Amino acid sequence: MGTAIPLARLEEITGASGVAPAIEAMLPAGVRQRQLHPRTLLAGMQLALTDRRPAHLTEVHAALTSLPRADQERLGVTADWHGGPHRLTYRQAGHTHRIINRALAKDQPDGAPSPRLQHVRPADRSQHPRGVQEHQHLNGRRLDRRGGLGTASAA
Repeated sequence: MGTAIPLARLEEITGASGVAPAIEAMLPAGVRQRQLHPRTLLAGMQLALTDRRPAHLTEVHAALTSLPRADQERLGVTADWHGGPHRLTYRQAGHTHRIINRALAKDQPDGAPSPRLQHVRPADRSQHPRGVQEHQHLNGRRLDRRGGLGTASAA
């Protein structure tokens, strides 16, 4: 896989944001437990992006299913099902993505967070994983202190 940022670091960043539990709370409850949780889908998106691949579902699914077995089990990519292992399918990833999109949908997309996510605030910057700043460059731009994009030369 060759990701530039280790999975553990990506999970720390996602965990510090507080977004995954907020999204999980918005999703409808089903009869069966959901195999793919929002935190895992977000991790898959980040894995694909750090591998310089688009965060399309096919790439997210490929990134998640190429993880080592222990990580797949921990993240729910592989689960015990009818007495045997069951690997996450592309269809399951697509279903989870669709219900998240419906939960966060806006009538008029404007680039701002969904009203249901606007209350979520990242943890205090002092709690962010050490070294996050070294990975904040995005195509010649970098995240400014407020999390917006600025030029790479602006520090």
